[in-house]
Amino acid sequence: MDVKALRVAAIMLRDKLEFYKQRDPDVSMLLLTLDMLLCRAEQGEITEMVEPRDIPGYKLFTETNLQAYGDLEKAYADFCLELSEVRETDAYKMLAAKMAKRRKSLQ
Repeated sequence: MDVKALRVAAIMLRDKLEFYKQRDPDVSMLLLTLDMLLCRAEQGEITEMVEPRDIPGYKLFTETNLQAYGDLEKAYADFCLELSEVRETDAYKMLAAKMAKRRKSLQ
């Protein structure tokens, strides 16, 4: 696990959550559910993969209006990817390469 990348992702997510929490009570709820995990990630205390099912908050994006905050959704996704080490899998690397190739062809 890349503890530094996880720390950066946690800080970025917390920044977005703090920014939007005054505007939307669902963001405050997401912050509350993630707070302990964010604290541990920011302190470098998480050194092993977390199963995606054990990362709280994903249902809030599907059951509330949180999808309206694209930057928050991206920060959450980045944090989840770092926590679950998905970026280290061969499948993710292949998909990322295909997406990069496609983006180049569209330009």
